[in-house]
Amino acid sequence: MINYFFKTYGCQANVADSQGLARFLDELGCKEVQTEADADLAIVNTCAVRDKAEQKLFSYLGELAEHKKSRQYMKIGVIGCVASYKKKEIYQRFDLVNFVYGAREEYDSLKAYLMDSVVNLETTKQMYMTNPDANVKSGGQDRDVKKVVQFKKLLSTPRFVSLGLNRLRQDGVYPESSPRDGQEKAEKKVIDKPGAQKPQELNRSYVNIMTGCNKACAYCIVPFTRGGEVSYPMAQILDRVAHDIANGAKEITLIGQNVNSYIDPETGYKFPELMRRVAAIDGQFWVRWISPHPQDMTRELFEVIAQYRDKLPGYVHFPVQSGSDRILTLMKRNYTAAQYLEQIGWIHELLPDATISTDIIVGFPGETEEDYLATRELMEKVKYDLVYSFIYSPRKYTGAANMEDTSSYQDKQKWLEALQDRQKEICFERNLRNIGKTFTCLVEKRVAHDKLLARTEGNVRVHFQGPDEMIGTFVKVRIEETGPVNMIGVLV
Repeated sequence: MINYFFKTYGCQANVADSQGLARFLDELGCKEVQTEADADLAIVNTCAVRDKAEQKLFSYLGELAEHKKSRQYMKIGVIGCVASYKKKEIYQRFDLVNFVYGAREEYDSLKAYLMDSVVNLETTKQMYMTNPDANVKSGGQDRDVKKVVQFKKLLSTPRFVSLGLNRLRQDGVYPESSPRDGQEKAEKKVIDKPGAQKPQELNRSYVNIMTGCNKACAYCIVPFTRGGEVSYPMAQILDRVAHDIANGAKEITLIGQNVNSYIDPETGYKFPELMRRVAAIDGQFWVRWISPHPQDMTRELFEVIAQYRDKLPGYVHFPVQSGSDRILTLMKRNYTAAQYLEQIGWIHELLPDATISTDIIVGFPGETEEDYLATRELMEKVKYDLVYSFIYSPRKYTGAANMEDTSSYQDKQKWLEALQDRQKEICFERNLRNIGKTFTCLVEKRVAHDKLLARTEGNVRVHFQGPDEMIGTFVKVRIEETGPVNMIGVLV
């Protein structure tokens, strides 16, 4: 049996990609392990959004070199966004890397290549186990995976065709039965036995409903690494969601680079209709969705959420990036602060108890203190429940890469710290209003101080005392204490 390990950086789209490939490897008879030291096949799924993520990748590949010293037959692959444009550099810098495959490339060839690799690994692993002192290696670098697949005619092999894998979509969208059916059903049978333990973490499902992006925001490398927008057929997405719910998933996250620009390629139905149909699926579950773009936001979407609140929680992650119209124009975001605030008004009107989070970039090229203060002013108007804020990270191949940067890093750091300090105050103020209230929460896992971690439908963290059997279930919790991040409550 071949043991595989995934290291995933970046957004939840990458998480969904890794989950999809993990299901595929499970179908081939492989086993997922939790540490690199136990892996025969290690795959690193990369993120290119910020330079720091790239540097983490290169550091991590250095760590993998140590693991490969003890098992020369170990196969290492790099996939995802960095692999889309740094393939040559990765091969040149790291002899240990056997294959590199970018996010823009179709995944059927990668799956066929992995299937062939697993077969070869089984042979080399057996040779190594028989004689650990033998010089058993992983086979060098396959610098063009597609050519390897074409030369070996792997896409037409009986094994590949019989599994139906050439019909599976990339990015974790599985219209057919999930390759983890048997494993999940087996786990469920164990859970149902008297005295059996519940799973130790919430069963989540991440479903990519589309990939790529057409917006060309000046700071963003995604259009370069993942290409233009491609929406997956709605029928396949609904089948995948229904399947995962039937197998115990309590939280479904629909993912797209601009999730609300989704258009079903078969019917032309848009994102609100997809949300409506997902909410109509039988079962007790919550649906979350990331990340929308204000340019494609419609009032209809919030009307659908208001109609199906039992399945569609009142939580909206709504990236603004800046409160300055001048900076929004430079960013090519295609909306103004006033238009964005009008859409916030739709949320307050139709979902009055909804929580709202956002993304903010501080220190975009050309940003002045006046621009920064415009962002702070918008923050005060919206009073976000959570803000993900970052200093602008220059990325090659983006529109902003060659823009003049007029602010010092010290100024940017000062702005960011002041923004984050104020946001902590706002979070605390908003959480204080929840003391004494009772919320429906979905329990995720056990954390420090022997408490359970759950989240409200508004995605606010709640700690409380309870047994492990509650993990993966919906409970009622009354809030008694709070901080800026976590609330503390008791079961009702």
